[in-house]
Amino acid sequence: MRDSFTLDQIRRISLLVVAVGLIIGISGAVRTGSIILSLGASAFSLARYSQQKVKRNIELILPIMICIMLFGLALSLPNAR
Repeated sequence: MRDSFTLDQIRRISLLVVAVGLIIGISGAVRTGSIILSLGASAFSLARYSQQKVKRNIELILPIMICIMLFGLALSLPNAR
């Protein structure tokens, strides 16, 4: 049994999580879909950043901040179903 996942597996799983979040959000559970989407997108951006050879901070900070703002917006939605 493996000790950990490879970065390609993490990227694929996070893309699957993003797709599930989109489907849940479209089907009517906007808050849950947004939370799942933000978590999947942040995992994808972290995995992608760690695979890059030239690491610039803006390529990590900007996507993570967008995911954090989406997560906060999802929590503050009034009467989201």
